[in-house]
Amino acid sequence: MNILTIGGATLDIFINIEEKQSLEIHKDHQTKSYIMLPDDSKIEVSNVNYSTGGGATNSAASFSRLGFCTSIICKIGNDYGGKLVKQKLDEEKVTTSSIIIDAQEMTGTSYILPSLQGNRTILAYRGSNTAMNREDISFDQFINQDLFYITSLSGRSSQLLSPIAQEAKKLHKLVATNPGSSQLASGATALREALPYIDILILNSSEAQLFMTSLIEMNTTLKEIILHQEHSKIDHHIPQLLSNTIAYEDTFFNIAYYFKEVLSRGPQIVVVTNGAEGVYVATKEKIYFHPSIQTNVVSTLGAGDSFGSCFVASLIENYSIEQALLRGILNSHSVLQSVDAKSGLLTIEQLNQQTKNMQPAIQYFAINL
Repeated sequence: MNILTIGGATLDIFINIEEKQSLEIHKDHQTKSYIMLPDDSKIEVSNVNYSTGGGATNSAASFSRLGFCTSIICKIGNDYGGKLVKQKLDEEKVTTSSIIIDAQEMTGTSYILPSLQGNRTILAYRGSNTAMNREDISFDQFINQDLFYITSLSGRSSQLLSPIAQEAKKLHKLVATNPGSSQLASGATALREALPYIDILILNSSEAQLFMTSLIEMNTTLKEIILHQEHSKIDHHIPQLLSNTIAYEDTFFNIAYYFKEVLSRGPQIVVVTNGAEGVYVATKEKIYFHPSIQTNVVSTLGAGDSFGSCFVASLIENYSIEQALLRGILNSHSVLQSVDAKSGLLTIEQLNQQTKNMQPAIQYFAINL
């Protein structure tokens, strides 16, 4: 099975501050935590670590460790960051012959500040990730691929999502995509146009809320229907996103309605991850929910990439959705215990060993709204 990942590649620089301080601000029934850095002062850094990241490289490393023949299309600069990205992919046995070298732009770079809670604040320089264009990609190579796994395409590179997905579907290939929040924030038009050519769509809950506002305009009648259903629910065992309708900007986010809308536009499987709570998966028949595995979180970096790649890998290996959920969550659970996005990725042997005596903890729900 040949897999091609397409999307972001970054040099990740981890900056560990000796004395961390945080501030919590409560607003609109939500609590937001902030890293505090004093103005006009010199802040001591305990250590600096270099690694590589970006959705395409993280996913490629994951697929390769799971035993797939994996290649990658991404754009890097002719600099130290680009050389490290390629070196790490070579070490992971990922085919790098289709990587594009940009002579003008620097490799995308993330400056990562870990927080006290195990989350991270990222100062993101997109660099060469924004400069990928259609002329960079040889569509002739698509015929040898079985699965296209498209991750975040930043800036003007986002316009490639629909052409890539269309070309893959012309060849009757499987297309999965896990676009990033920056891609959606700068405009969800490209993803909307690509939906008819996508088989599996994976977003986190914040991204799904953002994408839903671009899919539909909720009129008063629809809001009343959703809110009526919200107030009529009495089952306290229903997971969070199914039991709550979330006020978001000038509209509402209801995950069941979101699933119904997206599934009606092309994808066969739609996934929404919700951090520590768990993962929701919808088909046209039902909604699946699997809770996360409790863990001591070192860093959340790369957790979404590790889940998505392993979930899709399991499906194409003919595992059920239930088993694919468990396997994806275990891979993510392992990555959450590492500082960077790749060290914790499981090999196929490790994954099989961990799932040997485990059963998925699935809840099922009707998708009808």
